[in-house]
Amino acid sequence: MDKILAIIRREYVTRVRSKGFIIGTVLSPLLMMSFVLVPIFMTRGNSSDALKLIVLDQTGDAQLITRVDQLLNEENARADQYTVNYEVVPLSESLESHMPALNERIKQNQIAGYLVLPHDVLNRDKISFHAKNVSDFANRRRIENALNSAITERRLAMAGISSDQVRSLTREIDLELVNQRGESERGQTFVLAYALLMILYITILVYGMMVLRGVIEEKQSRIVEVLLSSVKPFQLMMGKLLGIGLVGLTQYAVWAASAFLLSGFAAANMSTMGSFQVPRVSAMVMIFFVVYFLLGYFLFATLYAMIGAIVSSDEDAQQMQMPITMLLVMPMIFSSVVLRNPNSTLSMALSLFPFFTPVIMFMRICLSQPPAWQIGLSLILMIGTILGAVWLAGKIYRVGILMYGKRPTLPELARWLKYS
Repeated sequence: MDKILAIIRREYVTRVRSKGFIIGTVLSPLLMMSFVLVPIFMTRGNSSDALKLIVLDQTGDAQLITRVDQLLNEENARADQYTVNYEVVPLSESLESHMPALNERIKQNQIAGYLVLPHDVLNRDKISFHAKNVSDFANRRRIENALNSAITERRLAMAGISSDQVRSLTREIDLELVNQRGESERGQTFVLAYALLMILYITILVYGMMVLRGVIEEKQSRIVEVLLSSVKPFQLMMGKLLGIGLVGLTQYAVWAASAFLLSGFAAANMSTMGSFQVPRVSAMVMIFFVVYFLLGYFLFATLYAMIGAIVSSDEDAQQMQMPITMLLVMPMIFSSVVLRNPNSTLSMALSLFPFFTPVIMFMRICLSQPPAWQIGLSLILMIGTILGAVWLAGKIYRVGILMYGKRPTLPELARWLKYS
């Protein structure tokens, strides 16, 4: 046991002190902070950066213009970013005489554009909007919604229905999403599930590959021969797996602390963030996150260690690792199926397949809490698979770690398994 602890300490200290670990551990929280802080500062800074428009009115319909004004103000109140400031200009002359001056103002960034309300606007299907930035779909939609509502109400009013009746009959509804816990949300669960899912997928892959690279480097540098003079091959393999796994947990701890501080800062500035809400991570989700990381890491890292013992070069490793890497990539491909229906038979079957469990089952837990027996069964199946993988890898590792040169064939690998 002391020898395994010494290997764990060596693997852990060496990697935690590396520049790559320090940069990756610090950079990731900074990226998370940017996703929250940038919207906050952009929202604060855009208060003076309003979108300035000119509304050219050829209708002479005061009620229509008043209603457009009300609806645009309502859109401004609901806006998450900058508002739309506009100036209504009655236009009795032809539009062509005003267009050169307005186009020049657009070029000089004095206005963002101008909107033309023709005299027969109630009978038209299209209205001209001249703008410099035609790709600003969000604000175009806000203006379009206000105009559609105002014109629809005015058409119904002209047909003899009172304004109050028109607004009552044409009022819109907002679809409120409520999760299984009775909490109202705006897609936070989806964002949370995919964010944590990507972290889980990337870290299992990165740390699994780290085990593979570590085995190959020790093999190529012949350090392993010195190590095996003091420890058994199985002890070396387990020490490497546990040491690198602790490195991953350390990185998770730093990220979790950063996320906790970030969520507190975001909550304090929620009033400036409009409709944007930071997803809340429950303790249960974080526990399962760590559990499935550990299980997924040990499963795939064991297989990567076995591949590292078999091959002698990076070129062979790239070929041999592909089937194992695909077992980790495939659940990401199936994630869209699980997203549509987390409780379907297919989703359940995928989540119980041990090589897919860390990604698929965790995604189901984030989206829709599966039955406890399914979670328990997935853990049992994963632990059983890990024990089988450790036994298999241990048999191959103790022979392959000292083999150099030609890559062994399948019959040779079978003979390695028979060695006592």
